Amino acid sequence: MTRITIASYDDDPPLGGQGVVVHGMRAALERRGVQVHTISGRGDHAIAFARRTGRAPLDFSMQLNRYPQVLLRASPDVIHAQGGPGGVLLWKQLGAPLVYTAHHTYRQAHPRGSVKRLLNGAEARSYRRAAMVLPVSRSTANALLEMGISASRIEVLSNGVDAVELPGVEHEDGRVLFVSRMEREKGALDAVSVLQALAESDPSVHGVMVGGGSLAAEVRRAADASGGRIEYLGALDREALNHEYARAVVVLMPSRFEGLGMVALEAQAAGTPVVGFDVDGLRDAVGVGGVLVPAGDMAALRAATLRLLNDPERRAEAGARGREVVLAEHSWDAIGKRLEEIYAAVR
Repeated sequence: MTRITIASYDDDPPLGGQGVVVHGMRAALERRGVQVHTISGRGDHAIAFARRTGRAPLDFSMQLNRYPQVLLRASPDVIHAQGGPGGVLLWKQLGAPLVYTAHHTYRQAHPRGSVKRLLNGAEARSYRRAAMVLPVSRSTANALLEMGISASRIEVLSNGVDAVELPGVEHEDGRVLFVSRMEREKGALDAVSVLQALAESDPSVHGVMVGGGSLAAEVRRAADASGGRIEYLGALDREALNHEYARAVVVLMPSRFEGLGMVALEAQAAGTPVVGFDVDGLRDAVGVGGVLVPAGDMAALRAATLRLLNDPERRAEAGARGREVVLAEHSWDAIGKRLEEIYAAVR
């Protein structure tokens, strides 16, 4: 039996996309008979670590580098780390082959001049230690090449999704959904602005905001002041979130960047079209199942959302085609099979 240790800052219940991916990856591997051990910085498999820098994922990484034997407790055949901003950085030599999933890079996520972008060097050093690096999108693969990672050790392997099957739950006219951490770079306040404008022009529009984060209080105040036009639900468990995907007619994604838009994939797996900005990550996740507009163009974002709201036939076609493509190309079962093949190759 193959033994894998997954190293990830995020875990169940997930705070963000990496936690969602770890949950799906672990389940897919276990269905194939792989023995999976998880070490995380928060959640169900969290270990204790010293808080030094004010950035918990970085502190978690420092702990693993100081005590790398923690990663070997389950005698893994392969260590699979979840990398990218908010992920794990392993720059010490380990006693087992290392595979990385690169969700995105610090250079992609942060603008020039950002202090966080300085971690790009440590990130590149970490990936150079790996037997294989698995970027989740073509744009992240290009970023790895620019970091000097050999093309022979890079393979694009997207995140997976499960089909959202909820008999009796139907898309509700006018219901527009935003799902993400409530952070500026995820477009939380832009989403509020779009929902306010849409609801003011059409009383049948009902906006729904899902997720937690530093802007949660501001989003809640905006929702409370909307007279019921916008609803803030906070963070939801998987079952409740799937219900929201299935009820919405459009999912709004004004992100400034994505490694690979997990929310976009999950929405399309529920047959719900996506409207977002044409940025790295979303460009890889949204094809026939949605509409992308120039990044930062709020007027275009509102107009594209309104067109879908007013055109049920086009909306249904985009939802059905998007679901078909996503489930064909991003099923966890197919990704679990390929992961097992990669583990065998690097052992």
